[in-house]
Amino acid sequence: MPNPNGAFYIFAKIPAGLNQDSVAFCNQLADEAKVAVIPGASFGPGGEGYVRISYAASEVDLKEAVSRIQKFAAERVHA
Repeated sequence: MPNPNGAFYIFAKIPAGLNQDSVAFCNQLADEAKVAVIPGASFGPGGEGYVRISYAASEVDLKEAVSRIQKFAAERVHA
């Protein structure tokens, strides 16, 4: 079986205080912040509460996405 050398993904925990339903979180993030990530639940029950983020993009695009995710999260945690 081949051993992969790496990937361009982060499997990140949805921050405490936010909706832990990964599908609902991803849908809301896409609708409101215009950032697409994959629900952790897509990878099985152990993935609930997580999202998969691809970082196979330009540094400019990644910085913009991180900024949007931070703003999205901050507006909900401190609400």
